[in-house]
Order: sequence, then C-alpha cells, then structure tokens
Amino acid sequence: MVWSRSEDQLGWLSCHNGAYRRLGGVAAVNRVDNVKTAIAHGAGAWGAINDTYRAYARAVGFHVDACPPRQGNTKGKVEAKVRLGRLRLDPSRERFRTLEDLQAWTDELADGWARRAVCPATGLTVWESWERELEHLARLPLLPEPFDVAVTRPVHRDCMVYFENRQYAVPFIYVGQQVEVHGCAGRVQIWAGGKVIREYPRHTPERVLIDPDCYEGESTERVLAPPPLGRMGRRMQEILQTPVDRRPIDLYAALMEVAR
Repeated sequence: MVWSRSEDQLGWLSCHNGAYRRLGGVAAVNRVDNVKTAIAHGAGAWGAINDTYRAYARAVGFHVDACPPRQGNTKGKVEAKVRLGRLRLDPSRERFRTLEDLQAWTDELADGWARRAVCPATGLTVWESWERELEHLARLPLLPEPFDVAVTRPVHRDCMVYFENRQYAVPFIYVGQQVEVHGCAGRVQIWAGGKVIREYPRHTPERVLIDPDCYEGESTERVLAPPPLGRMGRRMQEILQTPVDRRPIDLYAALMEVAR
C-alpha cells in the first residue's frame, strides 16, 4: 500500500513508482480498475487507455489490462487485499507528523504480515512466495518521474522541440525524429530511445530554453553536426558569460575588430 495526498495523475504515477520499488520488479501485465487516471473513457477491453498512463506503461514495460465492468470476480484478489489493508493497516487511530512517517508505519506492518501469513497456493509464507516470484518479474528499470502530460513531438532543424508554448533544445542527432515530452512536477523531461535525453524547468517565464551542449558533437550517418562558432560567435559568447558589471570595454573593442 502506497499513500498519496492526491488522486490526480501525478499522485497515481507516484504510487505506481512506490509500488514497483517495493515489488522489486515489473510484471508483464498490470490489471487496473477503470479510473480516469488509467482509462480515459469506456471500460474493460472497450476502454481507451489514458494517453499519459499509456506513455508511463510503455516507459516501464508493462501491458495495461483494464478490468471488465461489473465483474467483481475478475479482480477478487485485488479487492481482497484492499479489505485486508483496511482491516490490518488502518491508520485512523494513529497520529503521524508527515506522509513519510505514515508510509514507514504502513510498510513495517505490511512486511510483518507477509512474513507470518501463509499463501494457500504454495504453503509458504507470503514473503517466501513473493521471493520465489521475483525471478519471473522483469528487472526494475529507471522509473520515470511522475508526469501529468505526455505528448510526442518532432525535433525541428534548429534542434528545438515545441511544448506548452515554449521551445526546448535537444541534441542535434535527434533532428527529424519524434521524441516524447513529459510534463512533470516542476520540470520537463524529453525522452528518446527509452531514456531522458534532456531535462528543463517547467512553466518558466522564458519561452526558449537552450542547452549549448545540444549543438556539440560529431556528425552521424543521418545528421551533420552544426558548424562550429566563428570568431564573432566565440567573442559574443565570452561577453555573454561575463557579468555585465565586469565586462571590460576591451571586450567590446575586440568584438568590433572581429566585425571589421
């Protein structure tokens, strides 16, 4: 059981990350109820998976299996564990200073129960049965930071990606390709090839965010590297990197010499 202060998309995916870390791996199929954070509309096999949740499932590596509507027997084990959690992990009589304290208390009780309770299918404790199942789980990947927006965007010739009325630079080798942009809490992550290739702050007053390293490197078979800065560009870069109150007049004079 993983606690969250909210039931929005960020809270939903944060709980997923917490659950997978505790599980120690990723099962091939994740059966979910038909909540809006998982199923945008419809239900069961006829439901449309929430685009953000679909992107998360693709990044982590599991298949989304929505429960059929009005068929409680298809999710009986899950519902049984929910009832178990409410009975054995009821925090209503306790007081906690922080959400982390509540989570630590819950984890301790859940671990203690798993080491005592017997799994009917194996005759071993729940903990021992779970340890045997670990070898059948996919290795835990680098879990993506929870996000509430996930879109696919092209990388333009100037190495820029457009998202939320802003432009973000990515390495030039991705020009002409599609990348996935995640809107996280306070930051923007740009994904390609199953990894984060660039990360920027989100909702900034600036509309264009550039990382000069995106324009460095060797050409590839598909993309030519951007031409290096000339004398004028290098001089201008030196000036920009110097605080205004410390810029000597000689720098501007040298710039004028280059411009001649």
